[in-house]
Parts: sequence; structure tokens; C-alpha cells
Amino acid sequence: MTGNLNDGSIAMRIEVEGVQMLFTGDAEEDAEEQMLQQPERLQADIFHAGHHGSSTSNTAPFLDAVDPEAAIYSAGADNEYGHPHDEVVERIHEKGIDLFGTAEHGEVYVIIEDGEWELYTER
Repeated sequence: MTGNLNDGSIAMRIEVEGVQMLFTGDAEEDAEEQMLQQPERLQADIFHAGHHGSSTSNTAPFLDAVDPEAAIYSAGADNEYGHPHDEVVERIHEKGIDLFGTAEHGEVYVIIEDGEWELYTER
């Protein structure tokens, strides 16, 4: 137990038909550093951006280890926290990762079939 509710988030790496997805909840930089101790468990095709795309998460070393093709964030449009934070969006784009978010795209769906995945958005 860290004492930090965000760093105490449950993180999951799920594999379906060979497609890997990583979900880190609201885990922040300290928790990401702990997860980086086992980088072989982090690589994923799809990454659900930590803490709604906050700059307290989604560090460059962590994104390098995950090395996703796509990242998804969950945040309301014009939310009071400014999620996703501009520096995270820029960091994700600089790494050539496609970014999708509920604030911009509405609902985001990932369909996995025969070991291939496709991402669809509401808008």
C-alpha cells in the first residue's frame, strides 16, 4: 500500500488472441517507475493512458516500455482538470502513437478478431 490512492490503482495487462492491452488506472509516476522494474510485462498494442492523460502519469520512459500502436484516454470534454494534459498529448504524438479519447471521439471501441484489432470511435 502506497498511501497514494492513485498509485494504488489496479494495473492490468490483458492479452486476447495475441493482442495486448495495458490499463494502469490512475497510477502516477512512482507506480510507473515500479512497473518499469519488469519492462517485459508492459509492452502492449493498445495503452489506456494513465490517469485520464494526466502529466502525473504517462512518462516518456513508461511510454517507451509500453511501445503501443494506439493510446486511449478517458476524460470529459472541457473537464476542470484539463485532461488530457497538453504535454502528454504531445509526448504521445512525438512517439508516433495514435491517440484517441472520449472527449474528442466519444465512445472508443476495440474489436479483436483472428488476432487482429481495429479501433472504432463514436465520432
